[in-house]
Amino acid sequence: MMMTCSFSGQVPKFPVVSKPSGLLFEKEVIEKHIRDYGKCPVTGDWLTMDDIIAITMGPRPEPYSNSDAQAVNGSSSTNTKKTSERIVKVKTAAEKSEGSITKVIEFHRKSLSQTRKNCRKISSSRANVNSTLRGYTFNKSYTLHETSTPGVLSLDIDHSKDIIATGGADSNAVVFELSSGKTSTLSGHSEKVTCVKFANKGELVVTGSGDNSVRVWKKSEKGSYEFKGIFDHHTAEVRAVTIHPSQKYFVTAALDRTWQLYDLSSESRVACGMGSESFSTAVFHPDGHIFGTCATGTCKRDLGLVRFWDVAIQDEILNIDAHKGSEVTSIAFSENGYTLATAARDGVKLWDLRFLRTMETLPSFDKNTRKRSVDFDHSGKYLATGGAHISIYQITPAPDHIATFSDISGRGDMSCVKFGKDAKYVASARTLDSKLLYFGPSGGYKSLNC
Repeated sequence: MMMTCSFSGQVPKFPVVSKPSGLLFEKEVIEKHIRDYGKCPVTGDWLTMDDIIAITMGPRPEPYSNSDAQAVNGSSSTNTKKTSERIVKVKTAAEKSEGSITKVIEFHRKSLSQTRKNCRKISSSRANVNSTLRGYTFNKSYTLHETSTPGVLSLDIDHSKDIIATGGADSNAVVFELSSGKTSTLSGHSEKVTCVKFANKGELVVTGSGDNSVRVWKKSEKGSYEFKGIFDHHTAEVRAVTIHPSQKYFVTAALDRTWQLYDLSSESRVACGMGSESFSTAVFHPDGHIFGTCATGTCKRDLGLVRFWDVAIQDEILNIDAHKGSEVTSIAFSENGYTLATAARDGVKLWDLRFLRTMETLPSFDKNTRKRSVDFDHSGKYLATGGAHISIYQITPAPDHIATFSDISGRGDMSCVKFGKDAKYVASARTLDSKLLYFGPSGGYKSLNC
């Protein structure tokens, strides 16, 4: 029987065995994992290098081809190995599908790029810095989630319908219509809803949860949202959902160190990939050709990195050490795709992706915050940052601080911050509070249908 590493699923070059569990590992792989986490990657039990012993094996066989890999049935029943095997199978299937993913992604990249060139005009109704944004105040709060299990962990806004979706620690997602105050509660997850995104102009909602699943919800004729489908390929908490600009695909990322690419129309998984650390964030670039991810965990070397993945080839193509050991909790791309904003405990930075260099480090008004979030408005002219407070910046032609909202009730840091349509308002929520927070003109919310 072929002996394979219980963690990577590959035939080890320098095999070792864990004395407590009897599991086989590649020496370099298990040494790194013990250094980073101090635990067995399979059982989760505490482990040291004293528990590892080397063994002798015969000559290493030739590596498997893709077709061989599909025929191999691993002997281990662990979640990690099953994940590795699924990735091999899905990736091989994607490669054999006549490049369908590559063709679709490339087509949409060119199409979206051309569309933005033709339509990149600033809306006449967009908020003016001098007359509007500087006068924004904390206007109102809306209790959308159970107060017995407080915490709004994610937020998204569909600008076409001016509706807001939130994901809560109470295991529910809520779709809220600002103009009418109507709500639709999406119940079905058994654990906290960690991420929520609109798709297809608000007709669909995609949610990820601590129960390891991803659910899709569809708007009914009555206006409420009903369960449409579930994806259960992750083996740990789902931390991020990001919708491809074409609205045809979406990517999920989880603590199991994998990301999954799904087709919304066929409700099927079409590709997946594995990283070297647990994912906390995933965001598509506006061109749809790549997406960025960030990590969470105890390995400081990886915490400050932002990794970029090519969707078509399902592989990492680039990374930048954005915050050097400080966990990146949020990233955002400007609409033209040239600027990246990264947020971590040590502050917020702006990056020029054309030259892969730092443009600006924004001043921090809340240095003790553990969670930061960032969001560009659609024009890419303004940036909102959330931490203990919320700050608004004008980014072009040069970064300029516009306003900070600090006198806000509630507990916890701002888990998320989003611009409304044409930057007419800002919505946010706290990690330990059940309310949606609204910031805008002192006169309150006004319909944006103009």
